Amino acid sequence: NPRAPCEHRLLPPSCLLSRDIMQTSAKLNEEKAPGCADGCKSVITCWKPCLYSQPQIALAPLVKTQAACVTGVKEPQPLAYAPGTGRFVIGFCGSGTGHLTQSLAVLRMLQARGMTLAGIVFDTDATQKMVQETLEPLGVPLLQLPAIKLVDPKKGMVPTVVTLHSVITGVGKLRGMYPQLVSFFVDAKAEYIFNFWHTTLAFFLRSHPPPPGVRISNVAPQFALSSLDVRDLGFWEIVGKSTIDAMAALIAQTGPCLSLSARPQPNSLPPILEVPAAVTSFSSRLILCYFLAQPDAVRLERLLAQFSISGVEIHCFTTAPLTPPAGRPLALESHAKQRALFKHYFDRCTGIICSTGNETIWEAVCRGVPVLTVPTSGHPEQMMNARIHGRAFPASVRAVSRVRIEDVRWLVDFKPSEESIAESSALRERATTFDAEGARLLCGA
Repeated sequence: NPRAPCEHRLLPPSCLLSRDIMQTSAKLNEEKAPGCADGCKSVITCWKPCLYSQPQIALAPLVKTQAACVTGVKEPQPLAYAPGTGRFVIGFCGSGTGHLTQSLAVLRMLQARGMTLAGIVFDTDATQKMVQETLEPLGVPLLQLPAIKLVDPKKGMVPTVVTLHSVITGVGKLRGMYPQLVSFFVDAKAEYIFNFWHTTLAFFLRSHPPPPGVRISNVAPQFALSSLDVRDLGFWEIVGKSTIDAMAALIAQTGPCLSLSARPQPNSLPPILEVPAAVTSFSSRLILCYFLAQPDAVRLERLLAQFSISGVEIHCFTTAPLTPPAGRPLALESHAKQRALFKHYFDRCTGIICSTGNETIWEAVCRGVPVLTVPTSGHPEQMMNARIHGRAFPASVRAVSRVRIEDVRWLVDFKPSEESIAESSALRERATTFDAEGARLLCGA
């Protein structure tokens, strides 16, 4: 009905693939309040839950089953070792740097309490530089497992068929590494296992559970995405959320899952970050930019060239420096991504424009400066992150799909309000409780 007020009135043809999909769609709608954010009232006519169900159905045979054809064992084979008091193993996903940063913060917190790191499990997404500069100096056994491809660092969430193929091939390789993994954990004698979104490690621990008394804790910001209602999301966000939720369901089979949340929530840790010094003056304006994808930086540069903004220093970080256009200099200072220089400008900045991860936004709000979040096109996880940050910090964070000159001027002209100051103070206070909350939730201390 083209005259219907809701654009979701007609189901895409792909939603008619099977009776199971429609039944799953109906079940999802029954579990939630009827209707979507756009006014749909009928279970059958809203395509959003239906779309959400499709990646779930495709991944279910590998994510939810304990069948021998998937796990390689007819029934779970518990690991046999005597746990050593205070010994722990960390596993993390090597895609990006967030999970590594979070795992290292937990490592420092646990070591400060006299606990002993017994080994690290990472995946093939970790870079050689990450391994050589960060992991090897720790002086503990390292074990690399195949990665399951969920995200392309530059393009965002990969198609479900790519994830499915990655799961099949990754699990096949993992099965060949079972003896090596068993030996690793027997030698580690871990009393605690901390998993930072390492999905193939979860596959192994599901079929080879540790001895009684060993505590597994799973930590990742992705667990917070489960709070988003499918019916409030756009097409690519739904596809991404469905895939992420499927992986979260797999990981949850091994132990409790803890999200990272700016606000106190059940089963959540405070944001893991270095709390920066609060901004003291906005008299000298410096806007700091970081983009995962180069085209976003190019668009911002062209916008600034078209609409000049005087009296503002703007520094932009991308994988490689921007190339000056023919006939004119760049309208901003362009830098290749480098942590030390980024931190130097961060300590002086009065505003941030960035792709929508977590740490930079949390640190900016702690500092008391405004943030303009620009999710990378086609990156549903960043799109969902933008929603969460916008809801958590309505006075400090503005989420846009494409930067406009009005948004840049909002940053430049920003003046702290009672609401933004309160948001910053609350986050600073919550972030400082990480050690105490972390010890309680991760170790039961």
